[in-house]
Formats: sequence, structure tokens, C-alpha cells
Amino acid sequence: MKEYAFICGGAIAPDLASVDQVFRMNVAGPDRNVNLRLADANRALVSDLPDLLIDLLELAAYVYCADQRARRGTEKLSMAGEAWRRKLYFVVPVRCRDIWESAAVRERLEAMLGYLSDDVYVMEFVDSHAPAEQAQTYFEFSESGDGFQADDVVLFSGGMDSLTGAVESLVGGRRLVLVGHHSAPKVVNVQTELAEELRQKGFGSQLFHVTVNVTNTGVRPVEPTQRTRSFLFASLAFVLARMFGRDGFTFYENGVVSLNLPIAADVLGARATRTTHPKVIRGFEQFFSALVDRDISIETPFLWLTRKEVVERLESTGHGSLLAKSVSCVHPIGWTAEVRHCGACSQCIDRRFAVLAAGVEHHDVRDGYRVDLLTGDRRYEDIDPSVAYVTFARTIERLHRDQFQEEFPQVCSALHNVPGLSADEVLERVWDLHRHHAQGVLAVIADATERHVGDLVRGRLASTSLLNLCFTRGNVQLVGPDTTSKTAAFLDDLSAASCEFAIDEAGRRICFKGGFVIEGALYRLMRELLGRHRDAKSRAEEVPFYWTDDLAAALGIEESTLRRQVVRLREDAEARLAVDHGVMFPNGFIENQKSKGYRLSPELREVSLADLPAHVTNQTGDVTNGM
Repeated sequence: MKEYAFICGGAIAPDLASVDQVFRMNVAGPDRNVNLRLADANRALVSDLPDLLIDLLELAAYVYCADQRARRGTEKLSMAGEAWRRKLYFVVPVRCRDIWESAAVRERLEAMLGYLSDDVYVMEFVDSHAPAEQAQTYFEFSESGDGFQADDVVLFSGGMDSLTGAVESLVGGRRLVLVGHHSAPKVVNVQTELAEELRQKGFGSQLFHVTVNVTNTGVRPVEPTQRTRSFLFASLAFVLARMFGRDGFTFYENGVVSLNLPIAADVLGARATRTTHPKVIRGFEQFFSALVDRDISIETPFLWLTRKEVVERLESTGHGSLLAKSVSCVHPIGWTAEVRHCGACSQCIDRRFAVLAAGVEHHDVRDGYRVDLLTGDRRYEDIDPSVAYVTFARTIERLHRDQFQEEFPQVCSALHNVPGLSADEVLERVWDLHRHHAQGVLAVIADATERHVGDLVRGRLASTSLLNLCFTRGNVQLVGPDTTSKTAAFLDDLSAASCEFAIDEAGRRICFKGGFVIEGALYRLMRELLGRHRDAKSRAEEVPFYWTDDLAAALGIEESTLRRQVVRLREDAEARLAVDHGVMFPNGFIENQKSKGYRLSPELREVSLADLPAHVTNQTGDVTNGM
């Protein structure tokens, strides 16, 4: 576990000989490298802001920005992901040191942050000598909030969940403070545009929108995971809530995302986001309550809704057209005026499945995605998230109620953290929530299969499209309406077909029955993999995987070159062999597993060159060589 120290606000550093790296951070002064800025703040409200809450704003900014400066360890899951964790030591100046040093506050803070990011936190607080006027520099003042009486404070990201929650509340007549955090101009533009749309729809007198910018400045972040961002969001919302006299605030996020059960085997510890997990929410409540010595509550009204159900609720308000203005993608650097979703990140995948399952794609057109969810040609590195998403739904669908907790033990952390419900009641609701989620996802796949069955059979879809991968990777099985049974049976028959090939040693090529030939660099790749394939087949054993770095070394190429060759060989072979042999490889022509490497599909059957027709071994066309 790597250890990092963060000396904040000009504090004096203690003996830090044991840490791997020391960072100095400051939200003010000539050496400022953390930006903290709240726009559209009301001057009268800010003037009454207690020092304790100013301390909280600064601390949350330091924690969030530090999270991005301290690189995690290797991505290999050695020691159950232990190398992925960090020990983070903070020295933070505060104005209310006695409160921050109390066991009730510090211990809750360290425990809450530790669970949120799966790191170890050690907090040391010292006296702040910042001038009283320093806090004023964090605010851009406006008179727009004069006299505004809020019924609730809501985190407002610009995504579909927070938009739906805000619209429902406004339609119900509630007055809202919308708090939007951003680290990029494109993100704040989305939030501002949505707030303006709400005003145009007649809700102007019911909302007060505050945008907050917290970023590293003059320093390039090196760690993208940002697991502490929800602590920043919650702290901002809590400060605004207290400014408006409220004892709580609201997170709108659907339950599948909040509970965030692992959709892949390597999602351990900090790899699994816990932004609004019930245990995190209870941790926030306990920490904030201890900090101000009063009961603070955080509402999560969408905990028992799938994202599909959230979309349906937005549509039912009569304001479904606002969906087109919302953005879920986490890659703003690639947004354009017309395309604001990459289509490849987990958030884009989740959003698009929900839209299609809810039948409201007229509000969220496919041209708004750089890669189409079902038929788009995905980059190799973007394959796993989409396949894992469908595989997760398939896993949920096949489980019985009593198998669910055994398959996903992570659910235990939520069982005792939902007020008003027993552990058994929480488990029942979590199971029901995920079952509905899985049904929605698989219904989308089933419908798409019906519409694209001809393209699937003829190999017309991109080999890395999600719909094609559902039949060639990860053993994804579709469960849909009875109308898909003929399609499923036909595709099952295709999967059972055999695929014969032979090695032409003299010609340094690999020939397939049907006329497809592999030579050049791709011949060398397949020839290297073939050795282990042959040995396993001769002993009637499972074909082992070839470690990626060992395979690249054996071929004398870089790993990046190897990956490109694998993608090329997969694309060419799978497209051609689907036609010649009627074969759809369950896990790909070349199979790949993280932390294991590559192997040829066990379904390939080697024969002698003489067993292939003469017109095949003599042919010169339809060659793939990787050049």
C-alpha cells in the first residue's frame, strides 16, 4: 500500500519519513493550487456562514483534489487488490479545531472516507491562521437568492436521475436549491442549460441554481478514479442546506447505481464506486450530525427504482423532452454540440439501455452517441464494459432468490443501512430491483436480435458491436419474449458447427475449409498460440491461456501491437468463418481473459492439409495477413 501525505493551507509538515510522496495544497494565496469557487451565492447568506462550514468546504476540496493527485497501485488484482489501496495522511488547518479533533467527528470522518474510497485516512488538524476575509474569495455573489425559501436542496449533476428528481419536485410545487458541481466548462454548460429550460417551463420562481467549481489548478491529476467526489458533493449540499436553514438534502440516483453490485469479477475495493451506497449515505449523516451536533438526514428517493423506471417517471411528468438536454457521459473532452455521449463508458451504456427499455428513444436519438449501443463498432478496450453489463443482467436473471446473496455477498453492506426496513426486507427489495433491471436489459437485447437477425447470421454487423458480442463473447444467453425462441434456437445451431483448419508449413499459412487463409504476421500469431492448443487437445485437457507479455515477447512485438493483431484476426476470421462454416464462436476466435492472456478458441479443430479440398489449399484469394 502506497502512502501519501498532503500538507494543506500552509501548515507545517511533521516528520514524514515513511511516506512515498508529499504534496502541498492550498485553496488561497500566491501558492494556490486548489480551486474552490461557488457561483451565484447570496451575499447575505454567506455573511452568516459559520467558520465550521467554511472549514468543511476547504477540507472537502482538499480531499477531492488529493484523491486525484495520489496514484493508486497496480491494476493487477494481486493480494485481492491490496496494491490498489492507499494510505492518505492529511494535515489541515481549521478554524474550529476543538470540534474537528473530537473523537466523534474525526473517527466518523476517517471511517466514512475509508469506506467510500477503500483507502486508509489519517487526519491531523491544526489551527488556521487564515484571515477572516479569505472565505469571501470562494464565492461569486449574486442577488438572485434574496428572500428565497427552500423546501429542499438537491444535488444536480445534469444527468437523467437528478433531472427527473428535480422535475418531479418542481411539478409537485416544491422550491429547490439545485447544487451542481463541475470540473469542466462543458459540464457546467449542461447544468446551466437545464436550469434555464426549467425556468422556461414556468419553474423559475421555484428554483435557485448554484454552480460550484472545485479543481486542481496548475497541477495535472494522475488518478482518474475520483472515489471521494461524492464526499465533495455531499459537503457542498450540506453547506447550502445549512445556509437555507435546512437539516438535510437529497441525492437522486437509481438503486442499481447506488448499490453498485460488481458487474465483473475484478471489481474489488476502490474499483467499485460507492457514491450513494446506503452505507455511505448513513456515514454522511453520522458525520454531518456529529459535526453540527444536530440530526441531519439525507434522502435517496430513487433507491428502489431502476434507471428505466426513472426515465418512465420523467416521461410521466409531461416533460420527457428534457431528456435530450441531460448528459450522462463522463468524457466531456470528447463532446461536441451535436454529440455529447461517447456511447462506450459505463454511464452511456446504462443510459442508453434505460432509454430503449422505456421506449423513449425519440427523446434521446442514436445520433447523439458516438458509438451506437447495439450495432456500433467498439474499440477493443471498450468491449469489456458493454459485455460485462449484459453478462451481469444474464447472471441476475438466472439466479433464484436464495442464490442472490451468495452470488453477490457485497449486498450485505446495505442490509442494515436502510432506515425503517429490516435486513430481510432490504434483501428482498434489492433482489426485486435487480431482477427488474435484468429484465429490462435482456428485453432490449431480445428486441434488437429480432430486428438484426439477418445481419447477425450474415456477419454484417461489426465484430466488436455489442449485439454481435452477445453471441461470440462471454457466453451471454438471451432471455426474452417467446417470439425470440426461433431466433435463439437457430443461433444455437450455428454455435454447434465445427471449424476445421490445417497448417501449410511450407507456405507459412493457415488454411480453413471454405477458402479462408491466414498468413504473414497473423499467421505467426496463430502459429504461436497453436502450440498450447495442440498439446491440450492431445491430452483431452482444457486449452490454457498464453500470458500477454510472454506472447508478445515470443513474437518480438510490443503488447500494443499484439492487441491490434488480435483484434484484426478476430474481425477477419469471425466475419468470414460465420459465412463459410456457420460458426459463431461463444467467446471469440481468439479468447481473452484479464490476468490470463489469450488462447485459440477450443472449438477450432486442426486437420491435416490433405484433408482439405485441393481448391482450398491451392487458392490465393481471401487472405488476411495483418499488414
